[in-house]
Amino acid sequence: MRKQQLMNFKKNIILLIMAGSIFFTSCTINKNNHSVNEFPPESIFVNANGSVPPGFWETAKAAKINIDCITCNSQNHYGQFIKATADHSAVKLKNKLLPFFRDLNSTEKKHLHDELEDHIMWAVIRGVIIEGDNNNFGLHILKGKFWTDANGAKHPLVIFRGAATPSPAQANSCYRSILECANVKHVINLYDGEMDLNDLIKEERDTAASLGATYTVASKLDYGHWIDTIRKHPEKGLEREKATKKFARLIQEQILMPGGKAPQGNILIHCGGGMHRTGMVIGVLQKVINGLSMEDIKKTYSYHVGYIDEKNPGGFKQGNLDFIAEFPAQLLKN
Repeated sequence: MRKQQLMNFKKNIILLIMAGSIFFTSCTINKNNHSVNEFPPESIFVNANGSVPPGFWETAKAAKINIDCITCNSQNHYGQFIKATADHSAVKLKNKLLPFFRDLNSTEKKHLHDELEDHIMWAVIRGVIIEGDNNNFGLHILKGKFWTDANGAKHPLVIFRGAATPSPAQANSCYRSILECANVKHVINLYDGEMDLNDLIKEERDTAASLGATYTVASKLDYGHWIDTIRKHPEKGLEREKATKKFARLIQEQILMPGGKAPQGNILIHCGGGMHRTGMVIGVLQKVINGLSMEDIKKTYSYHVGYIDEKNPGGFKQGNLDFIAEFPAQLLKN
């Protein structure tokens, strides 16, 4: 009885948290008019510190992407204090709740705290990414890979990257603009974490279908929670090897040969914040397909995780770069 009461009470608290505790970070940048071949120093793609993703303009030019049409930004704010904020808020909420549950033992109190902290943290993270409109947009041409249009013309295959974005079905939204303006015919959602994105996933899937693109949620297929396994097993071993092979199969089946055939158009991949899962996939593609050095890969990775310096590392995780460096290229060789 008490357990059910506690669960019901927690649900109500979580609703209150979602409604009132989320803080938002946002940055508005004005977009100037420009042509496909002219890229001004100030545009919607410029980050708050005045930078753009490495190779951004060159790639957009080479791929002849209609930049004017895309409404995304390259913001990638990483909340350094989210965990501490969630922990502090959980303590305060728990103390307010305990009078209603005086007979909770120490284990139950800790469980209540952990549950509250977890829900607050992911609610705050979603707020930072979605309401903060941190699109973390970028694009990459895959060397030697092409798609063919209805007239038989060949085009370089472009991989667009980003984060979960607000209102994907809405006209002029970041997500919709990429699909409408950049010949994207396949979308891969890489996110498999604890943040609730189900509402956005439905909007993304329906929007893709309405625009003639296919849509895949990687976690619903047999790729497993590869990033969690890789993090839990930093040393070489059977579990890490299995996760690496699933990761390679994901790239092969969803990017290089979506649906078992050559790409029918450009491809969009994203996860939650566009940092870790997306960064690892892009890093491996840059290494194996494009032949980039780890130095250049690190520059792109660092940009998209919001790295500034050692004191302000953003979401930088050396383990992700180690995985890219160690990835066996033969797993993606046809």
